[in-house]
Amino acid sequence: MIDLETIEREINELEARGDTTYSICERLSWLYVCRDHLRPVREETRTTQELRGSEFLEAASGVNYPALMQILDDHMSALKVVQPKEYDSVMEKIRYLCQGSSSWYN
Repeated sequence: MIDLETIEREINELEARGDTTYSICERLSWLYVCRDHLRPVREETRTTQELRGSEFLEAASGVNYPALMQILDDHMSALKVVQPKEYDSVMEKIRYLCQGSSSWYN
């Protein structure tokens, strides 16, 4: 039986090669599926990536993702009541991102 460590090692080797042939991509896709099956992501342990920039981004760096989203959701609920135009502006930017754009300001 193949273990998670072996799968991770092979993924890293193939990604490091930089080849983008169909056979390499197909092999990687199967390895990703196996890895994800053997290593399910638990919602409560996901963390944000390392973020740099503003005080907010640095504070949000590496924290529990669901907990961060709950804080932001609570804040957005308050913002909707106190500053509805600002709330609408933020929601418009988020919806724009959902449409596949990588940036709301382009």
